[in-house]
Amino acid sequence: MKRREFLKNITAAGAVIGFPTLIPASALGKDGNVAPSNRVNMGFIGVGGMGMSNLKNFGGDKRVQVVALCDVNYSDVEMYTYSHNTLYGMKAAKERFPDAADYRDYKELLARKDIDAVCSSTPDHWHALVGVDAVNAGKDVYGEKPLTRTIEEGKFLRDAVNASGRIWQTGSWQRSLKNFLHAAEIVRNGHLGDVKFIKIGLPPNERISPQSPQQIPNGFDWDKWQGPAPETYYHPYKAFTTWRFISDYSCGKIGDWGAHHLDIAHWAMGLDNTGPEEIVPLEVIWPENSMYDQPLVFNVEYHYKGGLAIQMSNKFKNGVEFFGSKGKLFVSRGALVSNPYQIAESIIAPDSDRLYPIKADVKHFGAFIDSVLDRRVCSTDICVAHRTNTGCLLGEIAYRCGRAIKWDPVTETIVGDEQASAMCRRAYRAPYQLA
Repeated sequence: MKRREFLKNITAAGAVIGFPTLIPASALGKDGNVAPSNRVNMGFIGVGGMGMSNLKNFGGDKRVQVVALCDVNYSDVEMYTYSHNTLYGMKAAKERFPDAADYRDYKELLARKDIDAVCSSTPDHWHALVGVDAVNAGKDVYGEKPLTRTIEEGKFLRDAVNASGRIWQTGSWQRSLKNFLHAAEIVRNGHLGDVKFIKIGLPPNERISPQSPQQIPNGFDWDKWQGPAPETYYHPYKAFTTWRFISDYSCGKIGDWGAHHLDIAHWAMGLDNTGPEEIVPLEVIWPENSMYDQPLVFNVEYHYKGGLAIQMSNKFKNGVEFFGSKGKLFVSRGALVSNPYQIAESIIAPDSDRLYPIKADVKHFGAFIDSVLDRRVCSTDICVAHRTNTGCLLGEIAYRCGRAIKWDPVTETIVGDEQASAMCRRAYRAPYQLA
């Protein structure tokens, strides 16, 4: 018997056999509380950086019970931080949720039968392994973006999720912001006219001079953190918030922010189930004498069937700008503006091409819990996330090869380029493997 069915039967039995009359309101779902039968038991894998942010967001939902935490960092060095006055990591997570069990090995967390869903917030090179293991263990998953480190991992994970029947939501949460929703509906309903060009602006990658090895902090499992990536020496600038600038762990800002902005471009243009046919690197500048190996400048152009071109670069203003036959429209997290200005104020009629509605009190996290409870498909489900991530990774492959590459979005293969095709996958360090 499933946990929720068991709890529902207990409630029904209590009404018949005379359970104590003083039942807490929380057990019955009164006074703003949620009945146990409608709560989602969640485990959190990775509680540093975005993991702590996700933990706070889910922990604030009355429908969620935080029951388990997992991280490889139990040390006093809590450097998971984007601001120096905020503490992240297992110690901070335990202070916030002291009753939650804590684990170093995420597979022990996944083995718990009472956990309904997990939030995976590991570095990118761990995403596929954790995701596959989670859905195979019968868990619904909220997974951080970008979806995976390689295109082949993305295919494997997508197929595993679809075969499992589990709910998957990727943390590309801009689809749950009203200005991005409105911009997408403006474009989809022709208020901008025929759109043939889109500019996407992303933040830059960083450079740092080579660093000497440092001693691994007590309580930090550096070997487990590296996981399937090649083994290397420890330095805190590798392990914590700046790991994204090292290609063994991430494809950099083209995947990090591209997972947000390319996602919006695809959403607005109705391209969720396809991808570009040609990817052209227009400019790339690599760092010299740096521990980080992501480009300091990148500009990639994607060509789609039907004549659409999308340029994505860290040289443009952060956001998504659509160029149509009736004007242009720019959207970011803080802006929705157009020229002429009336386009941004367009009214979308109820019988127009509408996207899913956003509730005023529900963010991307709440939308995931909605899906866990009623099994609706998430707004950024596994197939959507895979296509967006594929586009970002194709951009990386193109500028690392230094030439245009052809992509077949139907077979999901690079055409006629063995070197570029080989970059769709990466070897795992033993004993790690996808299964």
